[in-house]
Amino acid sequence: MSMLGAHLDDAALAVARDGVMLSSAPSIVHADPADPARFGRAAADTARRSPHQVSSTHWSSLARGAEASRTATPVLRAELRERLAASCGPGDTLRLAVPAALEPASLAWVLGACRAESLPVTALHDAAAVAVAALGLEGVVVVLEAGLYHVAASRVVAEGGTARRLASRVVRDAGWMPLRQAWMQTVAEAMLLRSRFDPLHDAATEQRLFDRIDTAAAEAASGGSTTLELPTTGGPAVSVTLSRDQLAAAARPLQRAALRLIGDLRPSDASFTLLIPAAWNAVPGLCDALTAMPGVRAVWLPAGSIARAVSQIPPDAVGRSAATDDVPAVEAADEGVTLHRAVTFAAPLEVAAESVAAGGSASPPAPPTHVLWNGAVVALSEAIEIGRMPAPGGIRLEEGLAGVSRLHCSLRASAQGVEVVDHSRHGTWLNGRRIVGRAALAAGDRLRLGDPGIELALIAVGGGADAR
Repeated sequence: MSMLGAHLDDAALAVARDGVMLSSAPSIVHADPADPARFGRAAADTARRSPHQVSSTHWSSLARGAEASRTATPVLRAELRERLAASCGPGDTLRLAVPAALEPASLAWVLGACRAESLPVTALHDAAAVAVAALGLEGVVVVLEAGLYHVAASRVVAEGGTARRLASRVVRDAGWMPLRQAWMQTVAEAMLLRSRFDPLHDAATEQRLFDRIDTAAAEAASGGSTTLELPTTGGPAVSVTLSRDQLAAAARPLQRAALRLIGDLRPSDASFTLLIPAAWNAVPGLCDALTAMPGVRAVWLPAGSIARAVSQIPPDAVGRSAATDDVPAVEAADEGVTLHRAVTFAAPLEVAAESVAAGGSASPPAPPTHVLWNGAVVALSEAIEIGRMPAPGGIRLEEGLAGVSRLHCSLRASAQGVEVVDHSRHGTWLNGRRIVGRAALAAGDRLRLGDPGIELALIAVGGGADAR
């Protein structure tokens, strides 16, 4: 008898047995009922050639209510049959790691589909808690995730080997598919300017670009640029070179969503650990922005770790330190299946050795000494006004900037530190989160004025503090 574990992440639905990975693939599958031989099978290689015969939204549909869930269920069942049922042997048990995007109401449909396919599900586990416990992390941990059409974060508190999820936030209509579309649009615009060739005009060429775009982005993230070459119909191949900054600009919505989620969940008065999926390293500029946040210690989560970990959970590894740790069985289940928000491991699992810490320690951040804006460095004094018409000695922003007020905000330094005070109607954002009234600042913080607005960086130079 073996224990199987599956991480229900539609960006990379992973299956493992007793800690050994069996498979991992995005939930992009054939969805044409007229083709039963392929129904539910992987279809990423034809997603752009035959979009009406392929589904990538059946998991995200579970969050849109009963009617959408009912429509998605046949595809969901077919994928579970292909991915999970084929891996289950006689006497096997199956534990599912549930991402933050799958709320209890959505899990009713998931469990119903599992029962219909005779999958031996014995328990559901919060994926963020499993990851933190498996890696042996301690303290407050903000766990990030990105599905095909969502970005989410969970706040987990870990102590003595027990990790318990306390809260989560989800941003819909973001994630890997919108990001790939933005990258592909950037490539198309560059090719149109260079040769008047639009790779998105032809389905076959669009599929080739879709197949290559992740690799190209990873090359730009690590090497600074990437070159893409695509064939044309009846003509020479067209190539274009894109910089890391161009692809990073296309990824800005994902970055802002992640920063906003972190801002909502991070502790306001303490350092914390940020658990980042290793796949995010392939997004130019994204991890740089996240690890530059003050008071953060970043740790990468290796691909497949959650599936491997949940397939090794001992029978007594469920944390029960509080009555709210366990969420009762979903109503659609025909037998008792509990969603566990807390998990305990006596010792970190094998995946812990594969995680890579980055971003330095979580020591208290240094106070800022200067503002970096538009290539100039401005020393902080007792009070600096920022806007289109600041007082003398302030930072004057040019006219015509959307969402920037005449007196937008001010920076005030004192013996207790530096804080920003918002005076605008349009808003001031600190590390992606809109401030209310005022907020304390640290070196490494970023301020955004207006929407889309402009960005200013807070740095520390001199006085024993390191510039960030």
